[in-house]
Amino acid sequence: MKNIKISSFIFILIAIFLIMNFVGYKLLYDNIRSNHEKDTKILFHTIKDETSNLLVKAIQQYKIQKQTLLQKHRIVEKYMNNHDLNVSLDEIHRKINEGHPGTPYDIYITDKNLTIRNTTYEKDMGFNLGFAKKTFEENKAQGIIGCSYPIREIGTGYFLSYTSNYLSKNGDDRAAILQVSYTYKSMAYELERIEKQIRENSVIQDVKAYSFGNNSFIYDMVIDDSPSYIHSSEELLSIQKKAKKLSQKLDNSDLNIENFSKDGKHYQRLYMSTHSPVAEDIKVVYTLLLNDDNYYSQLTWLNILLILSIILGIAGILFISKVRSKELRLMEQDKFVQSAMHEIKTPLSIITLNNELREIEFGKDIYSEEINAALKLLHHSYNSMGYIISKEALTYEKELTDLSKIVKERIEFFQTIAKANDKKIKANINSTCHIEISPIELTRLIDNNLSNALKYSKAGSTVEVTLHDTVLSFHSQGDPIRDKEKVFEKYFRENSTVGGYGLGLSIVKEIADKYGIEMKVASDIHNGTVFTYIFRPVSQERSR
Repeated sequence: MKNIKISSFIFILIAIFLIMNFVGYKLLYDNIRSNHEKDTKILFHTIKDETSNLLVKAIQQYKIQKQTLLQKHRIVEKYMNNHDLNVSLDEIHRKINEGHPGTPYDIYITDKNLTIRNTTYEKDMGFNLGFAKKTFEENKAQGIIGCSYPIREIGTGYFLSYTSNYLSKNGDDRAAILQVSYTYKSMAYELERIEKQIRENSVIQDVKAYSFGNNSFIYDMVIDDSPSYIHSSEELLSIQKKAKKLSQKLDNSDLNIENFSKDGKHYQRLYMSTHSPVAEDIKVVYTLLLNDDNYYSQLTWLNILLILSIILGIAGILFISKVRSKELRLMEQDKFVQSAMHEIKTPLSIITLNNELREIEFGKDIYSEEINAALKLLHHSYNSMGYIISKEALTYEKELTDLSKIVKERIEFFQTIAKANDKKIKANINSTCHIEISPIELTRLIDNNLSNALKYSKAGSTVEVTLHDTVLSFHSQGDPIRDKEKVFEKYFRENSTVGGYGLGLSIVKEIADKYGIEMKVASDIHNGTVFTYIFRPVSQERSR
């Protein structure tokens, strides 16, 4: 019953382990997810605020420079009205940049198809401005010179503002587009700082800020594009459409999040729309694309750990179930021993009494000796089973016991049994030894060794019992023991053809462990089998 309680306790522990694993999994999952969401939002708002501050500074610079830029445009326009569209722009370029270090102003002249054919910025030669045709037409209809808010120009990496209007030539009021640009070089440091911050964060894949002003598309401030890359007019038109579609989708300032997978990778896109704090007519849409592989990897490992813990838990339950089944069988065997004890007691007493009466009336003969030997074996088995049943309930007190005396008495008891089985017991006792032990438990240790030695020895052989100082040994001749460790296990029987329950040596081991008696087993085909027990002696003064 004690073993059953232990297995039940372990079963409950495994169940608690599984429940705790599920609870821990849920807590860890929620914690990873909430931390990921929190960190992602913090990252988005950090980048958005940094970008917004940069745009605010750019717009403030724009408000300062706008009138000067428009004035420069009128100077260039007047110059171009008096010259051919293909005239060299060097002279007028020097004029508008007088007193301005770093030549921040550039000039662009398109043909009728809005392709730049004459410019002071050679990299834009051949670039088509068709993507902004609608804006040019609106400005002409209003009779104004268009002036854009700051745009981050990918080719240079700087913020620029552009003026624009149509030039008239030979009666054609749409002969060309004139643009004058101003470069905000003072913003370069701020932009570089933000770009460095973004590049150092490996999860950031893409950052954009789409700006709209006066119902016109300004541009997208792309952080991660190469400065050497210049968008084509078709690409810019595509960007406009995507940006306008996204702007229309975002009617409020709520943060929107999309999760998607592409080419085996996990991504998260965050975007929101706000109005510029310094220019109410400017709407800005911020987007941030993140690589989410690390987040999903954490969830995958968490799921793997949960599966492993479930497998371990199930394996533990199956193992305990098998152990419990074995324990139940052992418990049934213990119940059988108790029942056998109850059934044996009365007939054993009757047989013993009748055999004694027979010997008194008719005297001892070969038959009475055989009966006595059998009765002694039954008494030995009965006493062993009685010890097993009572050892948990009774306390066997230690006494100062004469080991040699007990050994001699038990040898004398088993002589009849040995004779009946055509075997002999030889005693080699050359010392007197006193030990502290329960006489009942010492008797059980000696009896079970003698019984085993007689049971497994060959017919006609002699069992030698030797006591020298505190060393007691039992030497028998029989088949060698194959497993010297298992012979002490409860219900183990190496030779199933020989009768018995497999309890004797397990009792011996329990008693030896209880009193610290050292056990040794030697067994081979040539020298037979020797069980040796080394007892702890008491002092001579105490033994007297």
